[in-house]
Amino acid sequence: MKYTRIVAEFYSRVWALKEETLMSMQDLIRQQAAGVKWSLAEIRERIAAANAANGYLGHENMEARFLAFDDEPMPMQNASGKRNAASKGSVAVIPMTGIISHRMSMMQEISGAGGGSTQALTAQFRQALEDGNCKAIVFDVDSPGGSVEGVMELAQEIYDARKLKPISAVCNAMACSAAYWLASAASEVVCTPSGQCGSIGVYMMLQDESEALKNEGIKITILKAGKYKAEGHPAEPLSDDARNFLQSQVDSVYGMFVKAVAQQRGVSQAAVREGMGQGRSLLANDAVKANLADRTGTLDDVLEKYGVKKTAGARAETQPSAVSRQPSAKKQEDEDEEDEARAEACSACKSCSASSFCGCKDGDIDCGCTCQSCKSCAGRGGAHAHAAAPTNPSEDEARAKACKACKACSAASFCGCRAGMTDDSAACACSCAPCGDCAGGGPKGAAAKRETAAAAGDYLSAIARRRRQMHLL
Repeated sequence: MKYTRIVAEFYSRVWALKEETLMSMQDLIRQQAAGVKWSLAEIRERIAAANAANGYLGHENMEARFLAFDDEPMPMQNASGKRNAASKGSVAVIPMTGIISHRMSMMQEISGAGGGSTQALTAQFRQALEDGNCKAIVFDVDSPGGSVEGVMELAQEIYDARKLKPISAVCNAMACSAAYWLASAASEVVCTPSGQCGSIGVYMMLQDESEALKNEGIKITILKAGKYKAEGHPAEPLSDDARNFLQSQVDSVYGMFVKAVAQQRGVSQAAVREGMGQGRSLLANDAVKANLADRTGTLDDVLEKYGVKKTAGARAETQPSAVSRQPSAKKQEDEDEEDEARAEACSACKSCSASSFCGCKDGDIDCGCTCQSCKSCAGRGGAHAHAAAPTNPSEDEARAKACKACKACSAASFCGCRAGMTDDSAACACSCAPCGDCAGGGPKGAAAKRETAAAAGDYLSAIARRRRQMHLL
């Protein structure tokens, strides 16, 4: 029976989770394993009641998204799982909700869909970190905690990235235990006025079924190889040796938790052990006094600090509608043009994750983009490398008079474009990638541009048609 595996998994884990939630999970698992069956709705109702008892009121099934100043939210991934690029100046909002687990399969067996896996959170965080147009990352946290596997590794990644981008964690309205371990790694921790955070501690539960089995007239014999194999098996009372070992494991994980919070909050380990709740979660004002949080505030407040309108922040608190996921006509056109450019790039740069595509053209010079994918660029070429500052003073002066595109001219000698001029002497006839967008005038550059546009027209139309078909699905 599948619940036999779930029971074994449940009791073998070290948990960093609010006690009331874990007790409810334990009761549910034991009764299900004993043959008592509930519908999915009844299971959710029981867990919701336990969550409400300790202040966790649940969450909506939100998705990670990019928010700009006043744009509609853009999901970080589309329906097919492909990454969406952020628009310039966007803020990534990553929900950290429900029970946290390394992989969610076991949690889904217990309580249905919901919760967060450290695997998914790590992927979303790395995407936001690598996107050059994303200027800040905000974790929207509403979680009582979970199991500890994968938490320490992600917390370290978040802490190390603080020097690369501003990172905020908003306790909205709960960041407890494992969720606080992750939230405390951010550059700042903000707790909503009605929220709570902390619960720094870990524990493990073991089930001794030996007396119950004896009363039922059942005797289980364990045959094993390996001195400590089957240690802590529920059919036998827990030995002192096994208890001491398992307690040492719990103490070790707790030590890691304390050390991480001390590093992330900039305090001593003694301050964490003795002055940050000692395993309790604290309400917002008390959490600030105990240095669990930096200040009180809402998700809207934090987003507004990064330049996102409150109206956009309010929309961020609910899952975007199907309409909001459809890109605008202008964005659609930009995506079509980017697809054409990617088709001409080298194999590495086809996966460029910078905020604007690097512009690599297979066979040209190194693209110069600093994103993870372009580090192995073999296709050579692109606007990033072309934008390198010229070293010739007279060329500096010429570039200053050029149009925006030709300022990045990558030809061996500067194209000589002069913005706003239309005579032949000012015409840009250069064939490098940046000069393809020359706005400085000149029949040679215009003719070359028309030829390029004509050659690409059919291809762009085909991609645009395909994109429209996909959005209709």
